[in-house]
Amino acid sequence: MNWRQLFRGTAVAYIVAPLLAFSATLLFAAGLGLDWEVSFNRAIGLIGLVCGAAGIAAAVYVLVASRRERALMRQVTEGARRMAEGELGQRVVSSPSREPNSLTEEFNRMSEVIESQVRTFEAERRQMAVAIDTMGDGVIVVDSETTVTLVSRAAEWLLGINAQTARGRPLAQVVRDPEVLNLVAAASGTRQMQRAELELLYERRFLGVIATPVSGNDREDVVLTIRDVTRARQIETTRREFVSNVSHELRSPLASANAMVEVLESGAIDDRETAFDFLQRIRGDVTRMTSLVDELLELSSLESGQMPVHLAPVSVDDVLDEIAERFQFAASSDGIELMCHAQKGLPHVMGEQRRLEQVLTNLVENALRFTPSGGKITLNAHRDGDWVALTVKDTGVGIPREHLPHIFERFYKVDRSRREQGTGLGLAISKHLVQVQGGDISATSVEGEGSEFRVKLRRAT
Repeated sequence: MNWRQLFRGTAVAYIVAPLLAFSATLLFAAGLGLDWEVSFNRAIGLIGLVCGAAGIAAAVYVLVASRRERALMRQVTEGARRMAEGELGQRVVSSPSREPNSLTEEFNRMSEVIESQVRTFEAERRQMAVAIDTMGDGVIVVDSETTVTLVSRAAEWLLGINAQTARGRPLAQVVRDPEVLNLVAAASGTRQMQRAELELLYERRFLGVIATPVSGNDREDVVLTIRDVTRARQIETTRREFVSNVSHELRSPLASANAMVEVLESGAIDDRETAFDFLQRIRGDVTRMTSLVDELLELSSLESGQMPVHLAPVSVDDVLDEIAERFQFAASSDGIELMCHAQKGLPHVMGEQRRLEQVLTNLVENALRFTPSGGKITLNAHRDGDWVALTVKDTGVGIPREHLPHIFERFYKVDRSRREQGTGLGLAISKHLVQVQGGDISATSVEGEGSEFRVKLRRAT
């Protein structure tokens, strides 16, 4: 519009006011002339025109701003959705032409905090998983529905299960032992720790199981901790048997000696022949008890590793000759043939001659004890690669197959009804004596035909 033509020839008053919403200036002009009606009408028209333009500008601004806000909200919504799906690190980026928005700033700050916390949680979870998998005890976690949610490696080995196939399955399908199921049910029902000991009959193993209820985050889980207590059971059994056997081995000669002393006190001491016989028997019982104590001390020293070892080259021929000469008379007296055969040119072995002779002495004494008159005992030695094998073979009563795995245990006797004079420690001591010399000892036997004990020592270089 040509403002000069509009107010030509008319006095005009101008009013200027800023329109802040649109960063513009509204110019209001009113003509002050003689023709007030014309001026008024023109002013009204001008005001209407300006207001219309301002309304259009406002509508455009609101439309543009609304679109920007909707776009921002879509960004925030999409970022939140992706974060919920596990895509951390989402950020909302404002337009470079716009000032920072408090919504975007708070969203980005929240995203950073969540990402940091999740990363920390994941690191702690991995550390916990490694700790559980490296534990010697097995761990199984079940939820309130007794569904397996976690199985450690140790639990896999102890129970013979597979972690991948076990997760998500009911515990009753994974561990088919009713005692375990009852333990979990008791822990879940009472919300108190429960303990039990299980025996795996097919493996002859014992497991200690602890069921611990764990509550939190609307969950009622039960954590099973499984420990192999077989070794502890064996140690306890061995301890009880040891006390029982020592008591028996000492009680018998003590009771015998005490009975003979009472007989002597009652007047038999006046009979010189009877008194001498009883005194000899008492001496024998004392010797037996002394031997038992000495062997116990020696075995204890061997098992604790306190006995010093000084390995040196030892002549196998010299050892065999010494043993054969030592027992030749005793064997002949019992009607048993004792023979010695050694491969020619045998190398020396690494060991201690005194201890090697002690081992062979124990083996030959056992052979004499269980070989009847007319039988045969053979000492042999031959090379076996980098080793030299020494064997003691007899034609005695033999050892039943079920007893073979236990014959090197302390106080183990195949036939406890026999009145042998042994302490039951000889083979246990022999085993440890061979082991401290870096060797190995084993036995084979056929019941009714005889036994063979084999000692292997590394040849000297």
